[in-house]
Amino acid sequence: MKRSVNAIFLIPGILACFSCEPETPKTGPELVEKSIRYHDPKGEWGELKATFFLNDSLPPGRDSRSYEFAVDNSKSQMSYSIEGLKYEVWSDSLVQIQGEIEKERALRMRNYYTYLWGLPMKLRDPGTLIEKEIKTEEVKGKNYLVVRVPYDMDIWYFYFDPETYKMEAYKFYKDEPNQIGEIIFLEGEIEFSKMKIPANRTWFRTENQEFLGTDMLLEIR
Repeated sequence: MKRSVNAIFLIPGILACFSCEPETPKTGPELVEKSIRYHDPKGEWGELKATFFLNDSLPPGRDSRSYEFAVDNSKSQMSYSIEGLKYEVWSDSLVQIQGEIEKERALRMRNYYTYLWGLPMKLRDPGTLIEKEIKTEEVKGKNYLVVRVPYDMDIWYFYFDPETYKMEAYKFYKDEPNQIGEIIFLEGEIEFSKMKIPANRTWFRTENQEFLGTDMLLEIR
C-alpha cells in the first residue's frame, strides 16, 4: 500500500515536468544555442555537403545575377560559379577553372559564404566571443532579443525572435561609434534535411538606409 501511495504522489510531479516551459535563455551564449537548435536541430552544418542556387537583386544601374556555390564543410571546401568565373577552394588552396580570381579574394569569398549562410551555427567557431548580456531592440515594429559579438575588424549584432529564437536579422559595424556598417534582414526559409536556412537576405547601410541588394536563395540540393 505504501508503494502505491508514493506512486500517486510521484505521478503529478512527473507530469508537471513534462509540461514545463523550456527555460528562457539568460545569457548571450544560451540564446545562440537556442537559435542553433531551431535552425540546425540535428547538428548537420559541420558535415554539410550541398549546392546553393541563388539570384540577386541589385540597385538600379547594376545588373542582377544568377550564381551558385557548393560546400563540403567536412573538407573546408567550396566551389563558386557565375557567368565567366568558376573556381574551387580546398582549405587554403585555389583551383581556377574559368576566368581569373586572386587567391586571397577566393579565400575571402569562401569564408564569406560559409559564414553568412552558416549562421547562427558559425557562432560556435573557436575564438568567437558572444557577449553575455542579452539586449532587446525594436526593429520595424518588432521586438527582438539581441546579442553582440565583437570580432577583430568589426562588431556584429544578431537579432532573434523572442519566442522561437529564429534568427531574423543581423548587422555589423566597421565603425561602431559612428554606426557605419550594414544591416541584413532575413525573410523566408528553405528546409534542407532538418536544417532551416534563411532564404532571402536584404542589405542596407546602417548610416543612411541605402539599399544594397537582396540575395535570394532559390534551392539547395
